[in-house]
Amino acid sequence: MSLQFYNGTNFWKSPSGYKPGEQVTNTQVTEVEQLLGISLPRKYVELMQEQNGGELAYRYVLFEDGDAAVVPYFHELEIDRGVGLSLIFVEECGLPDHLVLLTGDFHSWIALDYRNGRSEPAVLYITEDESGNGLWQEHIIAENFNQFLGRLFQK
Repeated sequence: MSLQFYNGTNFWKSPSGYKPGEQVTNTQVTEVEQLLGISLPRKYVELMQEQNGGELAYRYVLFEDGDAAVVPYFHELEIDRGVGLSLIFVEECGLPDHLVLLTGDFHSWIALDYRNGRSEPAVLYITEDESGNGLWQEHIIAENFNQFLGRLFQK
């Protein structure tokens, strides 16, 4: 089996079972960034302006150790839905502060990590600890969003 890595085109799956949000404007991006107190990666914003959330055509991500995880979709980039709710979900789920949640299901998340004053966030895969103690395990996928994109693949 040969893996086909994302090469900068055809990021979004079409048609998508996950309905994208409304077209993202620069004003909306600024509002979300102000709400979250961060600057989003430029390439992430460009992808979200192309289509505001939905299923990814390259839906698997490869870790440094050769393991992989599924990234089925990205949430919408909106102030009252999707990424804009990161602060609420971080608090409700007991996740570390300064994370921006790109996708997740309350059991696992893909997040931008702005801890330690990072201006260019790392990309994390966060999963529930198997012990059931309410803790989370963190796995660095990539040191930045562009590196993350280069690790996305399809079968």
